[in-house]
Amino acid sequence: MLSRHAIRVMVRAGAATVAAGVAARLVLPGYATELAIAAGTAIVAFELARVREAIDRRLDELDADLAQTQPLVELGRVLPTRRPLPPMRGYAIAPDFALVLAELVAQGRPKLVVETGSGVSTLVLAYALERLGDGGRVVALDHDPRYAAATRELIRAHGLEAYATVIDAPLEPVEVAGEPHTWYATRALAELADIDLVVDDGPPRAAGRMLRYASLPLLAPRMRPTARFVIDVIGDEERATLARWRDELPDYAHEHVASKKGHVVIARPTA
Repeated sequence: MLSRHAIRVMVRAGAATVAAGVAARLVLPGYATELAIAAGTAIVAFELARVREAIDRRLDELDADLAQTQPLVELGRVLPTRRPLPPMRGYAIAPDFALVLAELVAQGRPKLVVETGSGVSTLVLAYALERLGDGGRVVALDHDPRYAAATRELIRAHGLEAYATVIDAPLEPVEVAGEPHTWYATRALAELADIDLVVDDGPPRAAGRMLRYASLPLLAPRMRPTARFVIDVIGDEERATLARWRDELPDYAHEHVASKKGHVVIARPTA
């Protein structure tokens, strides 16, 4: 198998050859002057740089995808499923985070898991709870009725109705520490208490800015002292949210864990 470096060299060499041919066709027929050659060379160099950047970016993506092979295989070993899980790419959780969820359930033995957003992560949590055999369940809040319905169908197809429920919870104005925010309809939390594990994977960024901030402040009063809160996908907004949580909820410790999308496990320190 060719190494990543060898692939880069081959592709760049091919791009350079093509670019040289293009330059020759552009400048030789009617623009054979030093100025035209210089201009053509500059254009080709610029375009070649763009090609190289795109190649590097795509190879980085391929490396990241290949790195998920091992956790995907390990997930299949520790969490056998009755049917294939949906693809874990794009907005879905990555295999390494799915493995983290399975391990969190196995270690913490939660009775109640609350998830913001729904999808393949809901199935992973439900399978992990089923395997544990302690009667635990996951309740997922979803603001989009289409996604909620699709996840319910997946739950039914996998025979996990006893372990997973999806609640329609549209995004609504909420108040946190006297400030207006937007989050899932809090009436969905009416019967949720003594939460052992929270998986924060929504709302999606496409729905608005800083929508995940309200999650920990609103759910913390419903969490057991030993509960853990895990947030997936760490970008600029999530880092800003985590910074606010550290300042406003100092009783919770943050553990940053390396994964494809990045995630943080938040919990009260044990004595």
